[in-house]
Amino acid sequence: MPADIRRGRLADQVALVTGGGRGIGQAIASAFAAEGAHVVVADVDADAASVTAASIAASGGSALAVQTDVTSPEAQDRLFARVAERFQRLDVLVNNAGIFHVAPLLDFPLEAWRRVFAVNLDGALLATQRAGRMMQAQDPHPVTTCRGKILNISSPAAERGRPFLPAYGASKAALNHLSKSTALVLGTHAIATTVLYPTSVREGMFGPIADQMAGLEGMTPDDFTAQRAAGSPLERLQTPAEVSAMAVWVAARVGMSLNGQLVHTEAHVSSLP
Repeated sequence: MPADIRRGRLADQVALVTGGGRGIGQAIASAFAAEGAHVVVADVDADAASVTAASIAASGGSALAVQTDVTSPEAQDRLFARVAERFQRLDVLVNNAGIFHVAPLLDFPLEAWRRVFAVNLDGALLATQRAGRMMQAQDPHPVTTCRGKILNISSPAAERGRPFLPAYGASKAALNHLSKSTALVLGTHAIATTVLYPTSVREGMFGPIADQMAGLEGMTPDDFTAQRAAGSPLERLQTPAEVSAMAVWVAARVGMSLNGQLVHTEAHVSSLP
């Protein structure tokens, strides 16, 4: 294993990333592994999880792929049992699994609404409950001094109305509130909860969203992309690598100063250490 991985900022920590098979989740899983973490790549797509884990292993990192439906309590039980059996602790949980559905508000299908909330919110709750119990029972990490870190991947859509993404935005707003409650409940046990706010990211969900929403908003996908880029402080779309760099910074930070905080990754990307 390369020496820089052994000495990384997350050396020997155990990290679980849901939705880790592609997009932002894949970037975070890979970045954590490059910093020395043992990474559990959980994804509903078993092939995507395996590809990510294999890529990490090929680069000298440590990764375990686990096929998981985050909406299922039983599947989450099996996931955390695997983590406990393999590593005996969990230092970082990244609730990244998420989906969207594009439809006008007045015609939004109830089934789609419930599915978006099941993945984006219920999945985060189920993982947080299991991670919280596991982290409470373990000693603080000698470097971070925390028993654990929980990173929830939210979105500016939580604060901005979108006529064709009502379920996605509402689920992320609810995730923010859940994060505040988690920070209060688990913070007293030295478990820090932080919300990361990526802007529009070039890979991952943005492409399909742009393709579907552009026509509904009366523009081409290229115009839609340009509009979103112009509205960012970066004046461009963000990259998964930029989001993962901020995730590493939060996960490796010593102490509880980011407990309950919302971190806008686009505003901080140029100031990363």
